[in-house]
Amino acid sequence: DADAYGDLYQWGRRADGHQCRNSPTTTTLSSTDQPTHGSFIVGADDWRSPQNNNLWQGANGVNNPCPLGYRIPTIAEWEEERLSWPSQNLSGAFNSPLRLPRTGFRSSTDGILGSFTLGFYWSWSGSDNCLRISNTDISRFIIRARADGLSVRCIKAVPGTVINIDCGATTNNGSLIAGIAASGVSSTVPYAGGNGGDYNEQIVASAGVTGLTATLAAGSFANGAGSLTVTITGTPNATGTASFSLNIDGNPCNIIRSILPLYPEGTVHCGGIPTLVADVTNPSTGKTWMDRNLGASRVALSSTDADAYGDLYQWGRRADGHQCRNSPTTTTLSSTDQPTHGSFIVGADDWRSPQNRNLWQGANGVNNPCPTGYRLPTGAELEAERITWSSQNPAGAFASPLKLTVGGRRFFSGDFEGSEGSYFSSTRDGDYPIALRVSTQVEPALVFSLPANGFSVRCIKD
Repeated sequence: DADAYGDLYQWGRRADGHQCRNSPTTTTLSSTDQPTHGSFIVGADDWRSPQNNNLWQGANGVNNPCPLGYRIPTIAEWEEERLSWPSQNLSGAFNSPLRLPRTGFRSSTDGILGSFTLGFYWSWSGSDNCLRISNTDISRFIIRARADGLSVRCIKAVPGTVINIDCGATTNNGSLIAGIAASGVSSTVPYAGGNGGDYNEQIVASAGVTGLTATLAAGSFANGAGSLTVTITGTPNATGTASFSLNIDGNPCNIIRSILPLYPEGTVHCGGIPTLVADVTNPSTGKTWMDRNLGASRVALSSTDADAYGDLYQWGRRADGHQCRNSPTTTTLSSTDQPTHGSFIVGADDWRSPQNRNLWQGANGVNNPCPTGYRLPTGAELEAERITWSSQNPAGAFASPLKLTVGGRRFFSGDFEGSEGSYFSSTRDGDYPIALRVSTQVEPALVFSLPANGFSVRCIKD
């Protein structure tokens, strides 16, 4: 029925006259979403250069040619209709409630009308998909050039509905760490088919690991595809997983987040209490550090504040207890990266035989004793801090933003020396780790050390 064929639209264009079957043609592509003429643009796959994938999306979408309260259907909505037909051919399309005719199409090559044995109907899906109906082939979806002229059938926009909430594609941003308040943590939930409807605020407490709350602020779905932001606050009380069961406009959405341990599993805290994680930033270097040594109970009040000294680590070892200042000693070297005891290994240059030079490298490095998101600094990072000090002595180290102390050292013999402080880096020069020495006798400097020595550790934010 030719009177039921209607117009032929180029994908994404408004009803500016180009859709009329007798409109003139032009080979000049448009650089805007709305050409200033009603000519059918030919000679390329798209009428617009550069392409714009965000046209026709929803009832309020750019260039939506449908009457008020209607929009272009999605490919999923066309599929629902197609599956309901009595047969997958022209007869089935016509005998459906929509009574779809075979309307032909207009070629993007030259604008000539063609093939009235077929019908093509646009969706607004950005991948250029359309529904093809045929009498010689099963009706199906194909991809046509956006500059082709195809039919349009409008669907009523129902306020407040979302066609597809994709919780399976939820993007998680930020880390959740047991015992640390969530900061800047969110999840984004993508959706497709939004039509401007409103959704209500939801505040959902976590299940599994408790202590957290997920909040979806009230708002409106943007037309077309987009995403919703769910903000997570609170302090997780354990490691494991926390789940949040949202219901977004009738769509169930379960967000699951992993809760990481504050410190690596198996960490021995010498005083029985984990080192408090608090940050300090040096404005000169821009680097953020923990504000105290690992094992320290407070930020230093002076360069000789014993409560701020912290523990003494052998280079590359995890926090297995050996770092405690009262740990026992043993002369038995370890053949693995993780000794099965917490004794301080003495009597050799290295506690491990054979040596492993690849420990402590980065936040995910083997045996990194720092809290989640922190690591041992490199030698270059320690040196960058040193050159910002007001004076090159213990007073300058303490007056710096890091308030470094002279916390003493434990030598590979097991003996203690208390007039200097040394801070290990993750850097090695061959057999020798690099450390920053803070001394009352000589100027602070980077020095070579032995892996079996016990030095202080100050963690830097990764």
